[in-house]
Amino acid sequence: MGIDATTGKLLWNSEHPNAWAVHPNTPIYFDGGLFVYSGYGQGGEKLKLSADGSSITKEWEIKSFDSRIGGAVLIDGFIYGSGDNGHSWQCIDWKTGAQKYSSTEMAVGAVIAANKKLIGYSERGQLFMADADPSGLKIISKAKVALGTEQHWAHPVINNNILYVRHGNALIAYKISE
Repeated sequence: MGIDATTGKLLWNSEHPNAWAVHPNTPIYFDGGLFVYSGYGQGGEKLKLSADGSSITKEWEIKSFDSRIGGAVLIDGFIYGSGDNGHSWQCIDWKTGAQKYSSTEMAVGAVIAANKKLIGYSERGQLFMADADPSGLKIISKAKVALGTEQHWAHPVINNNILYVRHGNALIAYKISE
């Protein structure tokens, strides 16, 4: 929904329901567009805001980009993340909504980015770095997160060239280069 920050007035509202009413992902805003997405078969859609922000129109939608918990990143006009139902990492063109690739090389999961590199942490405990390249998932390196307990659902974090990954009761720190 869009709300006037001064008056609190509702400007617009867009429904994006899914089977479980779970919406853990943060929308992505860029260049007057807003990409919203959720799991459980709903997928994603790009909304275009009017010049004054008072209304929206749907530009495109993509059902395969149905991330339940993994988030997404926008790099150089392409959205990167994973879709649950297709169990794949995907790249979507920001302007058109066209899927540039879909790869099942790694299990689905969370993604962050640094220096035009994707850092993924799959629900199977696979940690990987890949080029942000719309022509395909190009993995540079990978490792298995073996410490910890329960699900591999946390989002990695980078601070001062240290990549932090939480897995249940463990926090693992990896030294990474710029």
